[in-house]
Amino acid sequence: MSALWLLLGLLALTALAESSTWGCYGNIRTLDTPGASCGVGRRHGLSYCGVRASERLAEIDTPRLLRHQPMMRAVGQRYCVDPAVVAAIVSRESQGGGVPVNVGTVDDGVGEVQDPAIHGSTPWISEPQVSHMTETLTARIKEIQRRFPTWTPDQYLRGGLCAYSEGAGRVRSSQDLSCDFCNDVLARAKYLKRRGF
Repeated sequence: MSALWLLLGLLALTALAESSTWGCYGNIRTLDTPGASCGVGRRHGLSYCGVRASERLAEIDTPRLLRHQPMMRAVGQRYCVDPAVVAAIVSRESQGGGVPVNVGTVDDGVGEVQDPAIHGSTPWISEPQVSHMTETLTARIKEIQRRFPTWTPDQYLRGGLCAYSEGAGRVRSSQDLSCDFCNDVLARAKYLKRRGF
């Protein structure tokens, strides 16, 4: 019986070590963020904002995200992006797959949320869609790296998130690294990381 407990303990440590080292673009565990703006909170029926709002929205999306966790882990590993960041973007963009997203319909290549009344109410999230979202993020990060070669990996991640939907031109200096999308996604990612993503 003790050998079984030892094996289970080693597996848990291996999984923890693996999940904590994923990601070539900053360490989300050490990043500070103010979380979602009050506007984001209000849009989702919350009377509060900040990290608390981001965490609540991620918590609501977690059951849907967990269904796709293996796929998000695979996509994260393929692009060297922390799976918690991948899941947080999916949470922010489509409420964890609760709202259909039409990928590639806006000029910058990022998804556009579809109106369920027009496009049906079947929630879904697919591997090509998650891959496209993650590829868009890594492309933005690489653009920021080229423009600001002396920045840290954490700054590259923040810059990539701020440039995610508006393009790299949105980030002109380190003063532009605190946008609402970035702050909300990072707070959601930190929450999801603590839940095994």
